[in-house]
Amino acid sequence: MKTQKPKQEILDDVLVELRRIVRSIDLHSKKLIQTHRLTIPQVVLLRQIQSRGRLSLSDLARHTSLSNATVTGIVDRLEARSLVRRVRSETDRRQVFVEILPGGASLMKTMPPLLQESFTRKLQDLEKWEQAQILSSLGRIANLMNADTMDASPILAHHALTASEEDIAGGGNPSKTTGESKSEAPASPGRSAQSKYDPEIRLHCVLSPDGFPPGLDMEKLVDFLHESLKPYEDNPKDIAQGIRDAFSGAGREGGFLLIAEHRGRIVGALVMQKTGMKGYVPENLLLFVAVAPDQRGKGLGRKLVEEAVHSADGNVKLHVEYDNPARRLYERVGFTSKYAEMRYVK
Repeated sequence: MKTQKPKQEILDDVLVELRRIVRSIDLHSKKLIQTHRLTIPQVVLLRQIQSRGRLSLSDLARHTSLSNATVTGIVDRLEARSLVRRVRSETDRRQVFVEILPGGASLMKTMPPLLQESFTRKLQDLEKWEQAQILSSLGRIANLMNADTMDASPILAHHALTASEEDIAGGGNPSKTTGESKSEAPASPGRSAQSKYDPEIRLHCVLSPDGFPPGLDMEKLVDFLHESLKPYEDNPKDIAQGIRDAFSGAGREGGFLLIAEHRGRIVGALVMQKTGMKGYVPENLLLFVAVAPDQRGKGLGRKLVEEAVHSADGNVKLHVEYDNPARRLYERVGFTSKYAEMRYVK
């Protein structure tokens, strides 16, 4: 005879499932920021413009079920990045259209499916009674949370639809956070530390050799890592090879780079490789992470590691010398030391 769960256990399980949904949306949003510097609403609008061609703001709002004011704010951000442009009608100068630019079209070619798109496809495969049951349950949950009267659009995003990429990636305005103390107790695993690094520092995610931010390249990154990793540095040749191995290759899925840039200068960097394995060997290898001397102790290193761990698909491993003080950072983020690495060098 099957026994029923205690009431409190059922209540806890409901909260856990809700948390998993919220967490999934949160991680998907942040990963999109890291890989493409786009928010989910921005992608939704870009796809509409790309598939339908030149659209007026009102038509764009209608096709995305968003308000005109929301669409205007999103288009402003896309236009500032030269991904779209506004053009006036040749027949009616009062009419303004939005069209995609080559940069936007190129970016869309590398765009993975959105979470809501994969969810919708799976939802469509269910029987109608299952779809109705899910809708009824979600409506009941919204009612229990006093959210049933809130206005919402059919876009899975955990933030305001007009939020900036920086707001989502950093969880707010970095300049308003308080500085961390060097003597503070270690934070619990997965918890973001407060930081005091310069708010003008920008994080760039690089997926290919031609994806470096303007003014930066492979040679500058190798030089930065070689100098900033001392006294635990590898030789420049091995560093360069490690970076190349983080990019996709023939028959091999690649990882990514995170570059912290301040006014055209690299002040932090991280290299994440794909191992091509799973299970007993983690899917990802955090190969290098370094912060410029003048930016150490300000939370930038932790920011790089946390963003990389959140962006990586699957588990992550790293190698660190026993006497390297960076071990404390990795432990605070949540890495554990289960094995001792041993090598046989020929």
